[in-house]
Amino acid sequence: MLTTTDLLTVEEFLALPEVEGVRRELLDGEIIEMSWGGGIHEHVKSNFSLHFTKYLLENPVGGIYHETCFRLSKYSLPIPDLSLQLNARLEKIPKGHFQGAPDLAIEVVSSESAATLHRKVRRYLECGSRAVLVAYHEQRTVMVYDPKGVRILMNDDTLELDFLPGFRVPVSAFFEGLASPD
Repeated sequence: MLTTTDLLTVEEFLALPEVEGVRRELLDGEIIEMSWGGGIHEHVKSNFSLHFTKYLLENPVGGIYHETCFRLSKYSLPIPDLSLQLNARLEKIPKGHFQGAPDLAIEVVSSESAATLHRKVRRYLECGSRAVLVAYHEQRTVMVYDPKGVRILMNDDTLELDFLPGFRVPVSAFFEGLASPD
């Protein structure tokens, strides 16, 4: 039996039985449980996927992945809502989990605590992500974290990323189709 001081390894985590209806990730040796996203979460995630897929079809520089595990360390196996890997890291697609952080991790906020989300963002960046996007549907904002710092993009702003030349999408496009916030 684990105590609160025991850190679970990725191997131990993967050996645990799955729990139906619960999404689990491993972060710093701690199991993070959260429910699967609802309709709004999935809609926003779909909007992100559509815009990145469109870009990648026109500029085949990488691949977009949904709910994919990334082994960041012996003790961390997070699952970003979406991730993007550039071609240089896709020369040999692994049979198992991707090793290291995705080039871009995208998290749509729905059930994670702020502390957990902050830890995930830090781990992604520490392990090599070029950027992490965190979308807040209620506020219609996207936080852009990269090694230089953080930017808050509002509904009227445009998302651009240095490592994806020509990628320009208005933040409002990621929240298109949602009812107006009250």
